[in-house]
Amino acid sequence: MLCALPRTVLGAVAPKIFIPRNNHVRNFWEYVNMMFNKPDTDRIKQFGPDRACAEWVLRNGGKVVWAGGKRLADYNLLPPEKQHVPKLVEIDGTDSSISHYGFPHLIGCTQLSRVILHNSNYIDDRALKGLSYGRDTITHLQVSKCINVTDAGIKELKNLHKLETLILFHLESVTNLEECKLIIQLHLPRCKIQGLKDGVPINEKQ
Repeated sequence: MLCALPRTVLGAVAPKIFIPRNNHVRNFWEYVNMMFNKPDTDRIKQFGPDRACAEWVLRNGGKVVWAGGKRLADYNLLPPEKQHVPKLVEIDGTDSSISHYGFPHLIGCTQLSRVILHNSNYIDDRALKGLSYGRDTITHLQVSKCINVTDAGIKELKNLHKLETLILFHLESVTNLEECKLIIQLHLPRCKIQGLKDGVPINEKQ
């Protein structure tokens, strides 16, 4: 039986994990990923949703941006726990190991408007469904180069009713992206859906 990881491990930065084909080993690393992503309800109550969400993202190799524009990419550079943190406005999950287990962290992040999910094998349809926890604040979303995202996951984005900009590209497991875009556009007529232009991701030009 696998035992729960101690809090000292949960406060550490998640290791970069190679997912093997052996099912037993694969299940173990799935468990490890769950423990690094799983919300800690007591911690959220004690330190607030914005800090807890930032800890989740940074612990798993992502980046965050605070209100005011300060970007943070190193878990060890988080302010002391007794110090107030600004509101969280952006999550950048590029190359990270954030997964669907952690998306309940979005609850209570009242100024989170921008989310980037790029080049992550851990982002799948369950994770895109989990974005609904931030449906009242997210206005800008990028989903790209996430091999485990399928048509079903992209269609879940229609529930993000505040979405204004959606960037989609390099989604190898999506079989009919145009149909997905059409469904999203029917539900979110004001949302601008973008892709690649001249071989350069549009968000990198902004």
